[in-house]
Amino acid sequence: MQKYLIQFILFSFISAQTPDILLQNGLEMMNNGDLVGAQISLEEALQADPTFAPAMIALSKVHLRNGDMQKTQEFIRKAIDADPENQEFREEFERLNEINTLMADGQRNMQSGDLSAAFESYRVVLEKFPYFAEAAYSMGLVKFREKDFKNAVENFKNALELNQLHENARTAIANVAKKKFNEGNDSYRRRDLEGALGAYDEVLVIDETFYQAHYQIGVIKSKMGDKSAAIVHYLKALDIAPDFYKGFYAMSLSQKAIGDNDGALLSLESAVDIHPGYDKAYGAMGNIYINKKDYDKAESILNTAIQVNPNYAKGYLSLGILFSEQEQFDLAIPNLEMATSLDKKKYMGWYRLAIAYNAQGDCENAKRAARECTDKKSNFGGGWLELGVAEWCKGRGSKRAAENALEKARNDRSWRKSAEYELDKVRNPAKYQK
Repeated sequence: MQKYLIQFILFSFISAQTPDILLQNGLEMMNNGDLVGAQISLEEALQADPTFAPAMIALSKVHLRNGDMQKTQEFIRKAIDADPENQEFREEFERLNEINTLMADGQRNMQSGDLSAAFESYRVVLEKFPYFAEAAYSMGLVKFREKDFKNAVENFKNALELNQLHENARTAIANVAKKKFNEGNDSYRRRDLEGALGAYDEVLVIDETFYQAHYQIGVIKSKMGDKSAAIVHYLKALDIAPDFYKGFYAMSLSQKAIGDNDGALLSLESAVDIHPGYDKAYGAMGNIYINKKDYDKAESILNTAIQVNPNYAKGYLSLGILFSEQEQFDLAIPNLEMATSLDKKKYMGWYRLAIAYNAQGDCENAKRAARECTDKKSNFGGGWLELGVAEWCKGRGSKRAAENALEKARNDRSWRKSAEYELDKVRNPAKYQK
């Protein structure tokens, strides 16, 4: 009985939707901008009564708002056929012909390059039919051709307000935003950071959902030293694009820079949750744990980094640093050799390798690594210091070569005290004999 009762209620509800009610629903939805719902309701009205001319004329208006002129004409003709005496329908048909003529004139003027005439044709159409999204979109195209991007976007947005499903208008806005975004990128590459920021701000005025602009603003703010402002923009980018794992990684760097290591770790965990093969994120997590002296966690995470990318040089470098800090130089050296073989240009890997070999008393390999370091960065005192230590080799090597290297280390103010200490050991070895 319950089943039959439900079926009866449903049948009664459907039956209650008369063509007049469906027409009224359709008109209300159309006035509220719900063109899809309006079309469905009006088509249901015609299914209930295929001769219902008011639904036909209403459907023609829906199709006109959608920019489908063929369907618009089809339903106006059907309405006239269904009610030949209705003068309003014939006037609607005449008005449609006028719109067609004006739109054709606008297109012809666009093709011939007479942009002001084209714009005027489209403007008149929109004035005569304020809900015709295609006219607003075409006005935007004229302004785009004139490189008046601000007004182009205003017209494209107007088209979307009139028809939220106008994908061409949405695409046009995105194209203007991309163009301005690329201008920002060009300024950034030229190191014109203020110019880049201005362009990215304009992108967000055009399209507030353009998360890459927020990200780039964050990158620039970080470069300028304003890490807190950078984090704000990274968060805005991630609010728009929650799966943007590079945003989490960039935010972690700024968080770490202001001492928020726990926040940085959470951001990095989010990055690898989204992209489990993100080697850089594992590497950054490993370095934070090294700084925290949590070597077990650091080792585990760094091993994950090189598992997901066996060619990740920085992962091997961090493992080498981790083992060096624990004075496990026999484990540090293979990782540092791997790091330098994968990335021969980075001086820091060679420097760390020289330290490890010096700690093991392997002076020849220490000299090799230190020379690579000084070749890569000749003003880095640390490389010259390790070369001096290796050349002296606890008194078994060349005093002159050691002094030459350590004197160069002294030129780097950051390494001056250490270099002078090592020089004293070379020049006054008796002081340091046990």
